[in-house]
Amino acid sequence: MPLRPAQLARLALCLLTCSAPAAALTPPTIQELPHSRVVTYLDGQAGWFICDGLTSNTVSELGWPGGGGRSRLTTYSKANPGSYVYHNYAVGGGDPGAGQIHYALTPAQPSAAGTGAINNVASFNTGMLDRPGGAITPAILSVTSAESAGDCRWVVDTRLLGFSTRRSVQITQAPGGPLTYQTWNFADAARSTPVMPDGVQRSSAPSLTISGGTRLVNNTQESFVFQNAGYTYTVRVARQGQPAAASITVGKAGKVLQVEPLTGYTYAVLK
Repeated sequence: MPLRPAQLARLALCLLTCSAPAAALTPPTIQELPHSRVVTYLDGQAGWFICDGLTSNTVSELGWPGGGGRSRLTTYSKANPGSYVYHNYAVGGGDPGAGQIHYALTPAQPSAAGTGAINNVASFNTGMLDRPGGAITPAILSVTSAESAGDCRWVVDTRLLGFSTRRSVQITQAPGGPLTYQTWNFADAARSTPVMPDGVQRSSAPSLTISGGTRLVNNTQESFVFQNAGYTYTVRVARQGQPAAASITVGKAGKVLQVEPLTGYTYAVLK
């Protein structure tokens, strides 16, 4: 039976639009890390990575890209603890070149995120490292957005990178080596000068470093325990399947002096 004009019009419209959502909802391809399983959280919500700014006075978290690459970039101020802004972006597919990978960030509302700005997430191919197995957290070197721009803290063998309202914290564990705990107090502006340990790695002089920690693991959490000058520093992070949470506890002589929740963190479990 021949189609009526109205039916033909609807068919033509569908041919133009009905197949579009499947393509539009395809998220970008993110580089996989074959040596670890990584979880990133911001206030209990899953994300892609934490960028602890070295050349900017900020900490950023980018949500995991959903359909069409839609994601939210949340930027915290180190100068005004607890203060933050966020904007929605579309994350483009990785654009590789000479070992580098760039993911474009297209503002959902261009007028709110600057005019003509080149926004992107800079990464790299971890297979080019001398020891690729050391790349166990998202290999993010910098984030450029309307809210902030600059290098991110990234070193190999990072088990945990997070931040509270007062400081950034990082725990590293080299193969066969000791656990190391480092913090960077936001009030300590002198610690913001970047240093490049080797190759693509980048960090800065810490406010505190303690080596020789121990790990305690049970069904609900993994703990990293460090001793220094009579104080005990315990970093706890929830394991897979548990409500997202991480914190720093400082104690002395068996008494808890302070518990500091982490606002956001990236946690790597070795495969």
